[in-house]
Amino acid sequence: MPEVTMPDVPAPRDRWLTRTEAAMHLAGALGFYREMWCDVSTRREHFQWRRNRFAINRHLARFILLGLYTGSRRAAICNVQWMPNTAGGWIDTQRGVMHRRGKGVAETNKRQPPVRLGRRISAHLARWKGMDDAAREEASRQAGEPVSTHLHVVSYMGRGVASVRTAWDMAIDNAWLQPEVTGQAAITPHVLRHTRATWMMFKGIDIWEAAGALGMSAKTLDKVYGHHHVDFQKKAAEV
Repeated sequence: MPEVTMPDVPAPRDRWLTRTEAAMHLAGALGFYREMWCDVSTRREHFQWRRNRFAINRHLARFILLGLYTGSRRAAICNVQWMPNTAGGWIDTQRGVMHRRGKGVAETNKRQPPVRLGRRISAHLARWKGMDDAAREEASRQAGEPVSTHLHVVSYMGRGVASVRTAWDMAIDNAWLQPEVTGQAAITPHVLRHTRATWMMFKGIDIWEAAGALGMSAKTLDKVYGHHHVDFQKKAAEV
């Protein structure tokens, strides 16, 4: 029998976005970019904010905000809708909870528990829902019958999206978040989940509570992000 040797488990990625980088990325999703130049006489760099209306991707802005404030995976964010369904999750605006799985959908190894929504993202969701409800009513009026558009929280031209990769890469370029080191891994949508976990560690959130909100085990959270916690080896360091 041939001997099979499994490769070593790769080290977990530790790339996350700072508050400034997240704001820049969100600005890039809304079409903003920095036009930079250098003054030859003073050798000082200058920049001016400009906006490209052809690079405005509001569906990506929603995706980024949901990722930063819930830490959900890409598929869960793309599939979430405004009302209960069996295809994906849904937003319970009255209770302030985002259900990551559809009704009746069995749990998998990719944990998808409900997550409570904070005040900031709830305010965005209330505004988005009002906009989508109005757009659906207008589309139904023009069609002369009810239409099933603007049902997904993250939608493009009224329809749900399976991927945001094209808009994501455009926003990354606008925000100047490309890897500076040759060969370094590119920033993918999964970085939003890393960012959410890291920010909670910075705030000193209890490991068990943070793990429940993210939908991962406390062991994994402590192993990958525990060193970011404000209480990390705090007592041991003073001995």
